Amino acid sequence: MKIGIISFTARGTRLCCHLASRLSGGVDECTAFVPERYSDTYDKTGDMEGVVRCQDMPLGQWTKTMFLEQRAMVFVGAVGIAVRAIAPFVRDKMTDPPVVVVDEAGRFSIPILSGHVGGANALASRIGECIGAVPVITTATDVNGLFAVDVFAAENGLVLTDREAAKQVSARILDGGNVGFFNEFEGGEPGVPRGCCKNPSEYNIWVTVKDSSLEFERSVGAVGSLHVLRLIPQAVVAGVGCRRGVEPFILERQVLEGFRKHGIDPASVKALATIDIKKEEPALLALAQKRGWTLRFYSAAELGDVGGTFTESAFVEQTVGIGNVCERACMAEGGRLLFGKEAGGGVTVAAAVEPFKLDIEKYI
Repeated sequence: MKIGIISFTARGTRLCCHLASRLSGGVDECTAFVPERYSDTYDKTGDMEGVVRCQDMPLGQWTKTMFLEQRAMVFVGAVGIAVRAIAPFVRDKMTDPPVVVVDEAGRFSIPILSGHVGGANALASRIGECIGAVPVITTATDVNGLFAVDVFAAENGLVLTDREAAKQVSARILDGGNVGFFNEFEGGEPGVPRGCCKNPSEYNIWVTVKDSSLEFERSVGAVGSLHVLRLIPQAVVAGVGCRRGVEPFILERQVLEGFRKHGIDPASVKALATIDIKKEEPALLALAQKRGWTLRFYSAAELGDVGGTFTESAFVEQTVGIGNVCERACMAEGGRLLFGKEAGGGVTVAAAVEPFKLDIEKYI
């Protein structure tokens, strides 16, 4: 997490620098932005070098910059200052960065924006541990000690597919009703989250790579009109083969068509895999960059070592040294084949799903 901490008074500046020093000692990138007139209140050498910067822009401009950079913000001062500063830039709870306010005496740490999805609640608690402040958490599920599906999704790297469904699930749990919890990747998890059950209910959570909730009833044996919130893990590897110089739009179209045909949500894809002689293929590079997918390349020998029964082609073997690229590439790290070779437009596509384990124990 990238964090910007800002102060406005001499006392606040001392706390701001101390907090920045503590937080930057972990895995975070943390910068303290302090008024130049209070530069004599902190040590500019040693551990503070590179952590503290003089704040030389209007507060509104600084706040806009933090939003654009998706930095978490910590205001050392009054809540009102922070609220007025962020108000013009607040757009969406799913994308807004987390904002926390700490009073300059260091007594309270108050998340005021993106408490769950953005992680402001967790940041406020960490700040409390650093300086002995009391985290003031006001989100309903936290106050009541209940399961928060948006936090669970964020901490497990799951994509929330439907915000309205997420609200309905949370409301159901807050009202004391049961929510069904189903996981396609189940394999030794100790149970289900608080407020959830293993039986289909009116409202359900489904951890899946499927692109539609229509499959839910068939998958779990449920009958009736049910509300389903899909949580999508990034666990799918797309294996591809292509002719040299294939147009980027054709490659993307064929890959997405394979997912659509077999009911796989593109949000579940984490990597694009192929043979190493395609390392410089522009269409592959462009698709991976556009979609944020990792690229995996394997030699013909490595692909030949992948176990399984694959659709082989004598022409492909003569051309690249192995009879099937797409199926072997998506299976190179193990997992389960979701669909075999689909060909069209000079492109072959296959997909596999790799093992995925939820961190669920603390939610039980």
